[in-house]
Amino acid sequence: MDIKRKKLFYILSLLAFGAIIVGIFLMVKNKYLAKEKIEIIDATYKCDGISETFYEEDGFIYSFPCTMSTSTFVKFANGNKMLVTTALEEEKVTIKELIKAGLKVNITEK
Repeated sequence: MDIKRKKLFYILSLLAFGAIIVGIFLMVKNKYLAKEKIEIIDATYKCDGISETFYEEDGFIYSFPCTMSTSTFVKFANGNKMLVTTALEEEKVTIKELIKAGLKVNITEK
């Protein structure tokens, strides 16, 4: 092999190795994110329009737009689910994680 072909071979080998490393990193990252993923399950049949306070933290009050505390659940990646209010009380999840997952809340300052 001449020098140009050897250089090309080494460069392509390094690029392939780099692509493999990046692929492994992305797979591990996606697996971690999937493990931590939560889902909001709203089983509210009818919204009565009565705001329901369910959580307070750091000078803020969090309320459901209607009576939902007994019909809104958080489902964890392992398949377990519990009421949002119970998950907050037992510190299984934070209010920020719930909002990021799509929980609809009204936020007001104290």
